Amino acid sequence: MLGLSVKRVAMAITGRLEKAGIVLLLTVMAASAVAAVLLLLACPASPRCSVAFGSALSVPKKLWGFGFSVAPDASASGECDIFDGEWVWDDSYPLYESRDCPFVDTAFRCSENGRPNTSYAKWRWQPSHCDLPRFDAKSMLERLRNKRVIFAGDSIGRNQWESLLCMLSTGVSNKSSIYETNGNPITKHKGFLIFKFTDYNCTVEYYRSPFLVPQGHAPAGTPMVLNSTIRVDVMDWMSEYNRGKWSDADLLIFNSGHWWLYGKTIGRGNYFQEGDEVKMDMTVSDAYIRSIQTLSDWLHREINTSKTQTVFRTYSPTHFSGGDWSTGGTCQLDNLPDMTPYKSLEQWADMLKPVNDVLGSNFRPKLAGLEILNVTRMTAQRRDGHPSLFISPSSSSQTLNKTTTETEVEDCSHWCLPGVPDTWNELLYALFMKRQMTLSEH
Repeated sequence: MLGLSVKRVAMAITGRLEKAGIVLLLTVMAASAVAAVLLLLACPASPRCSVAFGSALSVPKKLWGFGFSVAPDASASGECDIFDGEWVWDDSYPLYESRDCPFVDTAFRCSENGRPNTSYAKWRWQPSHCDLPRFDAKSMLERLRNKRVIFAGDSIGRNQWESLLCMLSTGVSNKSSIYETNGNPITKHKGFLIFKFTDYNCTVEYYRSPFLVPQGHAPAGTPMVLNSTIRVDVMDWMSEYNRGKWSDADLLIFNSGHWWLYGKTIGRGNYFQEGDEVKMDMTVSDAYIRSIQTLSDWLHREINTSKTQTVFRTYSPTHFSGGDWSTGGTCQLDNLPDMTPYKSLEQWADMLKPVNDVLGSNFRPKLAGLEILNVTRMTAQRRDGHPSLFISPSSSSQTLNKTTTETEVEDCSHWCLPGVPDTWNELLYALFMKRQMTLSEH
């Protein structure tokens, strides 16, 4: 009898709890619906509000790298594609302010240089079928203790490197404990910069190598039209520089593409070379493919994949309208992202196909230990994120006081900081933390 009484009491309590749970769930759902309707009525024509409305109704997804999305349309493997998604407005962004980060080049300090619109820093990347982990500077620094991070590439790579310096520095209270080991300032120059995070004994390094292969003097006896040659069959000599050997890095990030143009190569008398032979008939496209093959061979030969995580970031589109860098191209009127993703990336095929053919894709890399940071499509939507005219503290006042018809050069290639490169580094963080968790499990 006692057992039966206890069972009846338990059933009664359970029933009441279930009813309470249903009421609570309905209450929460009703409150959410009311909030969403009020949000929509408050500002129906505002892009910010339309994005917020979409976010308000969204359902939390699994955290990528800490438990995969298994949405049936995510991918053939069931894993979420973190590069497939949309830009959403997030008032908690940016992750830092340029005025608080001493590691940003003047040309990337758009708000400090007078750009009146700062909405470009408020957009967050949201994958379609999962959530990215929130960037945690201290967590990443702890996992980078006694390690090296290397960025090798062009000035867009430097853009991303400076972004990561700022993001990581938010986890360090004493910014003076972060310093360039050779006393060099952040500036545009040839060579390399190595910043040390003293508290963690780790370095975050940048090596300027726009082709990833070396450019040097033309061999004796070559035609006068040659100013220099680009050796497409060997890696940049800095890859073997003293203690800075790239193969010794723990996290190694490459990028290339922006210099593989006719105007920056053959158009300037910079032809291509393999061994001792100058290839006068080699096209820029063929030379780029050959350089990516050289990178692939080097990675296969030099990288210890149990130590080094290697990442190749794909091409970052430019957004010049009415010209290019030297012919009056502009982007100063672009203040919002393109909310519709590009259906085709054919216009950047020359930059993307060699990487895909030789190195593979983010789902199917062709080398063990290689990750493809596939940012091209998402970055193509962000025409609002470039410095444009705001590349120095005096640039905005000069623009306002301008009385001549002289064309000013706008920067529609690089990115404001904070801004788009921070998203690249959030994706890099997700890839890095996923690998760290995998290593800890083994």
